[in-house]
Amino acid sequence: MRTLAFSGFRPEGLDLLIENRLKNSKPFYDAHKADFKRLIQQPMAELIQEISGAMQEIDPLFILVPSKMISRVRRDTRYTRDKTLYRDHTWCTFGRPKDEYDSRPCYYFEIMPDSWGYGSGYYKVTPHELAVLREFILREDKRFLEAFSAVQRSKKFSLYGEEFKRPKAPDAKAEYQPWLNKKNIGLSYSCYDFQPLFAGTFIVEMVRDMKAIAPFYHFLCAVHEASKRGGAS
Repeated sequence: MRTLAFSGFRPEGLDLLIENRLKNSKPFYDAHKADFKRLIQQPMAELIQEISGAMQEIDPLFILVPSKMISRVRRDTRYTRDKTLYRDHTWCTFGRPKDEYDSRPCYYFEIMPDSWGYGSGYYKVTPHELAVLREFILREDKRFLEAFSAVQRSKKFSLYGEEFKRPKAPDAKAEYQPWLNKKNIGLSYSCYDFQPLFAGTFIVEMVRDMKAIAPFYHFLCAVHEASKRGGAS
Protein backbone atom coordinates (compact mmCIF):
# COMPACT_ATOMS: atom_id res chain seq x y z
CA MET A 1 0.00 0.00 0.00
CA ARG A 2 1.50 3.34 -1.03
CA THR A 3 2.35 5.93 1.59
CA LEU A 4 0.79 9.42 1.41
CA ALA A 5 0.18 12.25 3.82
CA PHE A 6 -3.29 12.12 5.36
CA SER A 7 -5.66 14.64 3.76
CA GLY A 8 -9.02 13.52 5.10
CA PHE A 9 -11.76 11.08 4.13
CA ARG A 10 -14.07 11.55 1.17
CA PRO A 11 -17.89 11.63 1.20
CA GLU A 12 -17.94 9.05 -1.58
CA GLY A 13 -16.36 6.55 0.78
CA LEU A 14 -19.18 6.87 3.31
CA ASP A 15 -21.75 6.68 0.52
CA LEU A 16 -20.12 3.51 -0.77
CA LEU A 17 -20.21 1.85 2.66
CA ILE A 18 -23.91 2.64 3.04
CA GLU A 19 -24.80 1.53 -0.49
CA ASN A 20 -22.83 -1.69 -0.09
CA ARG A 21 -24.66 -2.47 3.17
CA LEU A 22 -28.05 -1.79 1.56
CA LYS A 23 -27.34 -3.93 -1.50
CA ASN A 24 -25.82 -6.70 0.65
CA SER A 25 -24.48 -8.23 -2.53
CA LYS A 26 -21.20 -10.03 -3.05
CA PRO A 27 -21.12 -9.18 -6.78
CA PHE A 28 -21.52 -5.48 -5.93
CA TYR A 29 -18.79 -5.69 -3.30
CA ASP A 30 -16.44 -7.56 -5.62
CA ALA A 31 -17.01 -4.97 -8.36
CA HIS A 32 -16.05 -2.13 -5.99
CA LYS A 33 -13.08 -3.60 -4.12
CA ALA A 34 -10.69 -1.10 -5.68
CA ASP A 35 -12.97 1.74 -4.57
CA PHE A 36 -13.06 0.44 -1.00
CA LYS A 37 -9.27 0.32 -0.96
CA ARG A 38 -8.96 3.84 -2.38
CA LEU A 39 -11.74 5.50 -0.36
CA ILE A 40 -11.66 3.60 2.96
CA GLN A 41 -8.53 1.54 3.54
CA GLN A 42 -5.99 3.96 2.05
CA PRO A 43 -7.06 7.08 3.99
CA MET A 44 -7.40 5.03 7.18
CA ALA A 45 -3.84 3.72 6.72
CA GLU A 46 -2.65 7.29 6.09
CA LEU A 47 -4.37 8.43 9.28
CA ILE A 48 -2.64 5.65 11.23
CA GLN A 49 0.72 6.68 9.83
CA GLU A 50 0.05 10.34 10.64
CA ILE A 51 -0.64 9.77 14.33
CA SER A 52 1.47 6.67 15.05
CA GLY A 53 4.32 8.65 16.61
CA ALA A 54 1.99 10.45 19.00
CA MET A 55 0.16 7.23 19.88
CA GLN A 56 3.45 5.48 20.65
CA GLU A 57 4.11 8.19 23.22
CA ILE A 58 0.99 6.90 25.00
CA ASP A 59 1.97 3.25 24.67
CA PRO A 60 5.13 2.08 22.86
CA LEU A 61 3.63 -1.44 22.72
CA PHE A 62 0.89 -0.50 20.25
CA ILE A 63 0.72 -2.59 17.08
CA LEU A 64 1.16 -0.22 14.13
CA VAL A 65 0.44 -2.52 11.19
CA PRO A 66 -2.62 -1.12 9.34
CA SER A 67 -3.80 -4.54 8.14
CA LYS A 68 -4.11 -5.59 11.81
CA MET A 69 -5.78 -2.35 12.88
CA ILE A 70 -8.40 -1.53 10.23
CA SER A 71 -11.83 -3.15 10.29
CA ARG A 72 -12.96 -5.35 7.43
CA VAL A 73 -15.94 -4.38 5.28
CA ARG A 74 -17.07 -8.02 5.20
CA ARG A 75 -18.66 -9.14 8.47
CA ASP A 76 -18.02 -12.47 10.19
CA THR A 77 -21.58 -13.80 10.49
CA ARG A 78 -20.74 -17.21 11.95
CA TYR A 79 -21.56 -16.31 15.55
CA THR A 80 -24.30 -13.69 15.19
CA ARG A 81 -27.99 -13.70 14.38
CA ASP A 82 -27.52 -10.74 12.06
CA LYS A 83 -26.48 -12.31 8.76
CA THR A 84 -25.99 -9.02 6.92
CA LEU A 85 -22.80 -9.52 4.92
CA TYR A 86 -21.30 -6.02 5.04
CA ARG A 87 -20.76 -3.14 7.45
CA ASP A 88 -21.90 0.43 6.86
CA HIS A 89 -19.14 1.79 9.12
CA THR A 90 -15.40 1.50 9.52
CA TRP A 91 -12.85 1.88 12.30
CA CYS A 92 -9.26 1.37 13.33
CA THR A 93 -7.83 0.48 16.73
CA PHE A 94 -4.56 1.08 18.56
CA GLY A 95 -3.90 -1.85 20.88
CA ARG A 96 -1.19 -4.18 22.12
CA PRO A 97 -0.73 -7.67 20.62
CA LYS A 98 -3.64 -10.04 21.14
CA ASP A 99 -3.65 -12.33 24.14
CA GLU A 100 -5.55 -15.55 24.73
CA TYR A 101 -8.94 -13.90 25.24
CA ASP A 102 -8.33 -10.69 23.25
CA SER A 103 -9.84 -8.63 26.06
CA ARG A 104 -7.11 -6.01 25.75
CA PRO A 105 -7.80 -2.29 26.11
CA CYS A 106 -7.39 -0.07 23.08
CA TYR A 107 -7.96 3.31 21.51
CA TYR A 108 -10.30 3.54 18.54
CA PHE A 109 -11.28 5.87 15.72
CA GLU A 110 -14.54 5.18 13.87
CA ILE A 111 -16.74 6.52 11.08
CA MET A 112 -20.48 5.81 11.21
CA PRO A 113 -23.21 6.74 8.68
CA ASP A 114 -24.35 9.68 10.84
CA SER A 115 -21.27 10.51 12.95
CA TRP A 116 -17.59 9.91 13.56
CA GLY A 117 -15.54 9.83 16.71
CA TYR A 118 -12.90 8.25 18.89
CA GLY A 119 -12.22 7.02 22.40
CA SER A 120 -10.81 4.20 24.50
CA GLY A 121 -12.18 0.93 25.84
CA TYR A 122 -11.96 -2.84 25.43
CA TYR A 123 -12.10 -5.00 22.35
CA LYS A 124 -14.21 -7.15 24.65
CA VAL A 125 -14.12 -7.69 28.38
CA THR A 126 -14.61 -10.78 30.56
CA PRO A 127 -16.68 -10.91 33.77
CA HIS A 128 -13.48 -11.69 35.68
CA GLU A 129 -11.80 -8.57 34.33
CA LEU A 130 -14.79 -6.46 35.35
CA ALA A 131 -14.58 -7.93 38.84
CA VAL A 132 -10.91 -6.93 39.04
CA LEU A 133 -11.80 -3.46 37.75
CA ARG A 134 -14.30 -3.10 40.61
CA GLU A 135 -11.59 -4.14 43.08
CA PHE A 136 -9.36 -1.34 41.82
CA ILE A 137 -12.20 1.18 42.17
CA LEU A 138 -13.35 0.11 45.64
CA ARG A 139 -9.87 0.28 47.12
CA GLU A 140 -9.31 3.61 45.31
CA ASP A 141 -6.18 2.42 43.59
CA LYS A 142 -3.94 5.29 42.47
CA ARG A 143 -4.34 4.32 38.82
CA PHE A 144 -8.13 4.43 39.11
CA LEU A 145 -8.03 7.83 40.81
CA GLU A 146 -5.85 9.19 38.00
CA ALA A 147 -8.28 7.80 35.42
CA PHE A 148 -11.28 9.15 37.31
CA SER A 149 -9.69 12.62 37.50
CA ALA A 150 -8.88 12.58 33.78
CA VAL A 151 -12.48 11.75 32.93
CA GLN A 152 -13.79 14.40 35.30
CA ARG A 153 -11.57 17.00 33.61
CA SER A 154 -12.69 15.97 30.14
CA LYS A 155 -15.31 18.15 28.49
CA LYS A 156 -15.81 15.89 25.49
CA PHE A 157 -15.79 12.23 26.48
CA SER A 158 -18.67 10.25 27.92
CA LEU A 159 -18.46 6.99 29.85
CA TYR A 160 -20.23 4.27 27.88
CA GLY A 161 -21.38 0.72 28.59
CA GLU A 162 -24.60 -1.10 29.40
CA GLU A 163 -25.27 -1.24 33.14
CA PHE A 164 -26.31 -4.09 35.41
CA LYS A 165 -29.85 -3.84 36.72
CA ARG A 166 -28.68 -4.22 40.31
CA PRO A 167 -25.76 -2.18 41.72
CA LYS A 168 -22.62 -4.22 42.23
CA ALA A 169 -21.46 -2.13 45.18
CA PRO A 170 -24.47 -0.15 46.47
CA ASP A 171 -22.55 1.24 49.46
CA ALA A 172 -19.71 2.68 47.37
CA LYS A 173 -19.39 6.38 46.67
CA ALA A 174 -22.13 7.77 44.43
CA GLU A 175 -19.64 9.21 41.94
CA TYR A 176 -18.12 5.76 41.44
CA GLN A 177 -21.42 4.01 40.70
CA PRO A 178 -21.36 4.59 36.91
CA TRP A 179 -17.94 2.91 36.81
CA LEU A 180 -18.85 0.01 39.09
CA ASN A 181 -22.05 -1.02 37.35
CA LYS A 182 -20.87 -1.39 33.76
CA LYS A 183 -21.08 -4.63 31.78
CA ASN A 184 -18.51 -3.05 29.50
CA ILE A 185 -16.71 0.24 29.97
CA GLY A 186 -15.06 2.86 27.81
CA LEU A 187 -14.88 6.51 26.87
CA SER A 188 -16.37 7.87 23.66
CA TYR A 189 -16.59 11.13 21.79
CA SER A 190 -18.93 11.52 18.79
CA CYS A 191 -19.09 14.37 16.28
CA TYR A 192 -21.96 14.97 13.83
CA ASP A 193 -20.16 17.61 11.76
CA PHE A 194 -18.40 15.80 8.91
CA GLN A 195 -16.50 18.81 7.58
CA PRO A 196 -13.41 18.28 9.81
CA LEU A 197 -13.40 14.61 8.79
CA PHE A 198 -13.45 15.43 5.08
CA ALA A 199 -10.92 18.25 5.43
CA GLY A 200 -8.60 16.19 7.63
CA THR A 201 -8.35 19.04 10.15
CA PHE A 202 -9.35 17.02 13.23
CA ILE A 203 -6.04 15.27 13.84
CA VAL A 204 -4.32 17.75 16.16
CA GLU A 205 -7.36 18.00 18.42
CA MET A 206 -7.94 14.24 18.38
CA VAL A 207 -4.35 13.47 19.39
CA ARG A 208 -4.56 16.03 22.18
CA ASP A 209 -7.80 14.44 23.40
CA MET A 210 -6.35 10.94 23.28
CA LYS A 211 -3.34 12.01 25.33
CA ALA A 212 -5.68 13.67 27.84
CA ILE A 213 -7.47 10.37 28.52
CA ALA A 214 -4.27 8.30 28.64
CA PRO A 215 -4.72 7.72 32.42
CA PHE A 216 -8.01 5.97 31.62
CA TYR A 217 -6.35 3.74 29.03
CA HIS A 218 -3.47 2.92 31.40
CA PHE A 219 -5.96 2.13 34.17
CA LEU A 220 -7.63 -0.42 31.90
CA CYS A 221 -4.21 -1.87 31.04
CA ALA A 222 -3.40 -2.24 34.74
CA VAL A 223 -6.72 -4.00 35.30
CA HIS A 224 -6.09 -6.25 32.32
CA GLU A 225 -2.63 -7.29 33.51
CA ALA A 226 -3.88 -7.87 37.06
CA SER A 227 -6.77 -10.00 35.81
CA LYS A 228 -4.34 -12.28 33.99
CA ARG A 229 -2.51 -12.79 37.31
CA GLY A 230 -5.74 -13.67 39.06
CA GLY A 231 -6.78 -10.43 40.75
CA ALA A 232 -5.98 -6.85 41.65
CA SER A 233 -2.43 -5.93 42.63
